[in-house]
Amino acid sequence: MTELLDQKYRDQLVTWIGKTCHFRLLYKISRDQCSPQTFHQKCNGQGATVTVLYNTNNTIYGGYLSQSWNSNGGWINDTNAFLFRLQYNGSSNPLKFPVSDATYAGYGDSGYGPTFGGGYDISTFTGTIYSSGDYFPLNGSVNLIGSYYSLNGQNSNSITNNSLQVTDLEVYQVLDGPDPNKTKMAESSLLDKPWRKFPEFNAETANKLKEELVDYGPDSETGVTAANVLLIGQIGAGKSSFFNSVNSIFRGKITSKARSGSFEHSLTTVYRKYNVKDHNSGQTLKIRLCDTRGLEEEFTIDSQEISHILDGNVPDRYQFNPSAPFTTETFGFIRNPHLGDRIHCVAFVVDGSTIDVIPEKILKQMKAMQSRMNQRNIPQVVYLTKLDKVCPMVEEDAGHMFHSSAVREAVDKIADVMGLPRGFVLPIKNYESETILDQNIDILILKALKQTADFADDYMEEQVEKMAAENGQGRKEKE
Repeated sequence: MTELLDQKYRDQLVTWIGKTCHFRLLYKISRDQCSPQTFHQKCNGQGATVTVLYNTNNTIYGGYLSQSWNSNGGWINDTNAFLFRLQYNGSSNPLKFPVSDATYAGYGDSGYGPTFGGGYDISTFTGTIYSSGDYFPLNGSVNLIGSYYSLNGQNSNSITNNSLQVTDLEVYQVLDGPDPNKTKMAESSLLDKPWRKFPEFNAETANKLKEELVDYGPDSETGVTAANVLLIGQIGAGKSSFFNSVNSIFRGKITSKARSGSFEHSLTTVYRKYNVKDHNSGQTLKIRLCDTRGLEEEFTIDSQEISHILDGNVPDRYQFNPSAPFTTETFGFIRNPHLGDRIHCVAFVVDGSTIDVIPEKILKQMKAMQSRMNQRNIPQVVYLTKLDKVCPMVEEDAGHMFHSSAVREAVDKIADVMGLPRGFVLPIKNYESETILDQNIDILILKALKQTADFADDYMEEQVEKMAAENGQGRKEKE
């Protein structure tokens, strides 16, 4: 019988679980009967599991436990547990809800189906439930959801439609390591010829790119001392990790200057213009990486605040205040910014493994920002990260990046979503779990940064020409 959990939602769950893993179907009520006895027989003692409910409103939600189900009649303590929504009324809209009281993460009882939270947050069913035509009328409850899990502003209706009328319920075992079937498919999809022309992955290329970036500087006619590149991305996409990766390359060792990681809310609370210093030459690169708040579904960044950042009105180290957006009256507002204060190129940092499930609210924020960038003719690129999760061969060796058909497909998808040429989508791999530098990872990051600097140069040159033309027109009007 067909497994209902789509690949894009499996990928999202893997990201939330936070390790390489795959899923094996243990229990399915339309196949195995909807009864606590069958559920426990198939799921007890199986380690980590994901329970997924598919209701008649076309909403998909459920819960994850890293501990085994049991029939002991007691609470299951699990600090890693979370509830989730993957789809709402037919629209992909993933949200994760972490446990707030781990002592009551789950409940194991021979008379109950999968049960999460004390009280309970999600109680699926007790006793045997028979199909009522096209659905199963589960007799549990979701009314107290949020009692032992943090909902971040959501409620029972916005997660579950307050509905336990389900077309199916599935429980998957979470197994460590990549999916063997997916790995075989990825291996067979390595192309003989690269799908994009790219320098060879060798020491000569790495050294050349480093030298070019150390020697880089904006044209003297612009009066700009360093190109400002604004990093924008959803929480967890790898925005701050990109800066840390660049910094690591030029320091010759893994560093973590900017706070990064997979958290529910943005770790970046201060606007920063980060400088990168080359450890060997002692020179500071003439490229500044500007870091702002990560995009959140439940917190929309003020559009005027973004405009002020683009225009160079926001000072370095400005502390973001969600309740009071940055305005012309904010202390530190730069009233007459020079070209050197402005943003010269924007890099959207996107998780390549979750393109299909980017929430609609995040996409709207990104599109609104793009509109303001386009009004100012500011060039944009995409740093496509976490592609090792898309293709296991890239996880093994980043040098396979441009031979992977899965990566090519991800590049095509995000180019369409962002409305950018495919050549403006730059596949990279950040340093995350690595403890030593990798030459091929370095080359991908350095090449992306070099291309971004080239686009920044184009923008600055255009602005200088524009200002010259405006000054010339002003003189003519005076004459």
